[in-house]
Amino acid sequence: MRVLQLGDGIAGSAAAALLASLGALVAKVSTVRKAERTGPLINTAAGSLAAVDITLDREKRIAAADSDLTKLIGEHDIVILDYGRAVTLPQCEGVVVVSVSPFGLDGPRAAQSGGEIVAQATGGLLSTIEGSGGVPVPVPGYVALKAAGAVTALAALHGLDRRNSTNTAVYVDVSVQEAVASTAVLPECAHLLYGCPGRAGSGRYLAPSGLFNCRDGLVRITAVENHQWRGLLVALDDPAWAAGLDERPARIEHADLINRHVADWAATREKASCAKILQANGVPSTPVNTPEEILTSSQFVFRGAVTAAQIAGVDVSVLGPPWLTHPGGPSTRHRTGRLSELRIVELTHVLAGPIIGALLGAMGAGVLRLEDPDRLDIYRRTGPFAAGKPGVERGAYFSVANHSKESLLIEPSRAVQDVAAAMADCDVVIENIGASRLGRLGLDPDAVAASGRLAVRVSGFGSAGPLAGYRVYANNVQSYGGLAGLTVDAAGSPARLSTVIADPLSSMVAAVVIAAWALGPARDTGAVVDLSMAEVVASTVAEFVTAASVEVPLVADGAAHRGVYRAADERWVAVELAQSTALKADELAAVVAAGAAEEVAVELNALGAQAAVVQRAEDLIADPHLAARGFFPEITHPDPEIATARLVGLPWRFAGLGPVPLAAPPALGSANARQERMISAR
Repeated sequence: MRVLQLGDGIAGSAAAALLASLGALVAKVSTVRKAERTGPLINTAAGSLAAVDITLDREKRIAAADSDLTKLIGEHDIVILDYGRAVTLPQCEGVVVVSVSPFGLDGPRAAQSGGEIVAQATGGLLSTIEGSGGVPVPVPGYVALKAAGAVTALAALHGLDRRNSTNTAVYVDVSVQEAVASTAVLPECAHLLYGCPGRAGSGRYLAPSGLFNCRDGLVRITAVENHQWRGLLVALDDPAWAAGLDERPARIEHADLINRHVADWAATREKASCAKILQANGVPSTPVNTPEEILTSSQFVFRGAVTAAQIAGVDVSVLGPPWLTHPGGPSTRHRTGRLSELRIVELTHVLAGPIIGALLGAMGAGVLRLEDPDRLDIYRRTGPFAAGKPGVERGAYFSVANHSKESLLIEPSRAVQDVAAAMADCDVVIENIGASRLGRLGLDPDAVAASGRLAVRVSGFGSAGPLAGYRVYANNVQSYGGLAGLTVDAAGSPARLSTVIADPLSSMVAAVVIAAWALGPARDTGAVVDLSMAEVVASTVAEFVTAASVEVPLVADGAAHRGVYRAADERWVAVELAQSTALKADELAAVVAAGAAEEVAVELNALGAQAAVVQRAEDLIADPHLAARGFFPEITHPDPEIATARLVGLPWRFAGLGPVPLAAPPALGSANARQERMISAR
């Protein structure tokens, strides 16, 4: 596959880099950048280079800016356009042209430009991160645009599948706003779309949940379930102060007491040993890593995630792809390379695993979700439920993570046979339930690969290494992967990071790997792909890891200033100022406070800044632009009381054709009758 990147937008660059890591031949036309990079710069013999470009461009061939673009485009299968704004799509023959722009190619905001801060604000990411006083805190570097890059890579492969089916040029429209919303605030949107009571996303977590100071840094502790609480008490030698706190409501009421005592306990230990003690008792806990600590992480070193390279004459360390691949054997049948003929079986739970199947199902693959009545997905069992009414079809998060697939309810007494029968005709297995449960179901990923099929395993740290068995939530891997430690408020204190971006983003990356295998020349050869969510998170801040590895002096961080300020109507406005902007950072608070947020954002953009109002999940589901683009599509829900419901849509579309259609989440056992007929016919 040959990929051409036009423009220096981070999202397009990240998409091309992800495809390059899967074997695509990528060329990039170097252009004069319209905006300065933020983040660390590295001194090289050729001058200062942005660390983010070093990490994203190292596997690409750089073409001259005066290259013959018509000739270049004609030599490639996929062309990715990212200039930080919507552009007119070139007319091509037999090429997949992917436009990635701040708000997509149509809708009321299509003409608006934007960069990282606009993506964080309008996609909802900023609303999930708070510093002292509730001020939204921008995440470092280009986390939002890199998430949009993973989306763009998947959209490009969807376009390639369509091109291969139609033998005509295909035009794909990716919206950065939609990409960030679908990865950063998916649970929060689901909570509102289904009228769930209580707090959304990780806001539902009860004490102890958060960052705690240790002697050498911070540790992330998240004890949500009752069994985790009991494990915590064992680790703390059953303290007297915990009497009467065995149930969740009591721990919510006495959160301050719990957090104070857990903080006192953690303060006497080093963060790695603190996490190890808690993990030994079943409590999700991980160190909060700095970029320097990622370089020497025992788990990352074991998996070879950090490798040495020399770029522009400088010795650096770079992060590799966030997965390991173990080759398998040849398939006994020839695959067509069409997603519509790809058959996927999944054994997944919570978010990171299920979303993979939902994405590929929406792209045309046949996805069969295997469900055990004794171990139903937590979102089927415990909600949050639509309108607060329990029911296995009413889970809000289950709905948005499991659309566009079918459900096979297995019989526990014959689970091994049911799984084997479902596996008979599949090409891909997706799992995130772990080795022990797979073993009880008679499923061996290595045997799947040996039979010429793809086994994709998703877990917090990967299936091998000293931390492979660690129990984690998204916030744990966001801490270990460096994101939490780098996200600090104006005073340098760690921000409260409540996004669960680790899950949907890992799903996007895994779906890219599966689609590339299915469409590429290796589709008739099996493999095990072992994806680490912590390494996915680390890739979002990879430039800081690379900068921490250099021995030459670093140049000061890029000159852009980012800040969030309260407007006269009490809403927040996020602003990024380049060094060349006439406005000064110390003037921003007064400028923003003088007017309503929407008006101030328009004024600041006209003055050369990048500015946008910080949107929350409730703003997104009522956003006129997203409504015009049909980003929250309606489906007929399997629960008759719900009837019509909405989902979070795919953040791309084929230009001029409207949103990609999504199917409803499956009723429990929706495929059982069909599966029985197929078994009888064999």
